[in-house]
Amino acid sequence: MIEPAILDTDTLSELGRGNLQVRRRALGYLSVFGRFTTTAVTVFERLRGYRLAIREGRPFEPQLKAFEMLVATSIVLPFDDEAARVAAVIWAAVSRSRRRHLGDILISAIAICRGLPIVTRNRRDFESLSKDAGMALRIWDWTRPAGSTSGTTKGT
Repeated sequence: MIEPAILDTDTLSELGRGNLQVRRRALGYLSVFGRFTTTAVTVFERLRGYRLAIREGRPFEPQLKAFEMLVATSIVLPFDDEAARVAAVIWAAVSRSRRRHLGDILISAIAICRGLPIVTRNRRDFESLSKDAGMALRIWDWTRPAGSTSGTTKGT
């Protein structure tokens, strides 16, 4: 891996759960880049989940604090006007049922605008978004063995 990448919500979830494969990859990434890169959308999705769990009486305060510390040391890419334009193109290109995955659309748009790959195990959904929109999006999966981490999805 020779370039920074955007960690998707599910990758951060796997890291938080202690997935050893993801942890090894994350440590390797940190040894090169020094900190993670994610998006404001991913931060929202994770915080939303923790806050809801806590509200429902589940003991997620330690995970919330750990995540907030992780975010404080990470690069958090915003959803800006350029990403909004790209997201609108993606949203218009996908089926009505795919539009329910607004978070994935917004994260894809941020990655496409910045020319960065997304680290996610949710390859199928992200590939579908980029293909339908005719936009290139590179996807890495840290839950798979090292030889299968990177892939390129190019729109037709």
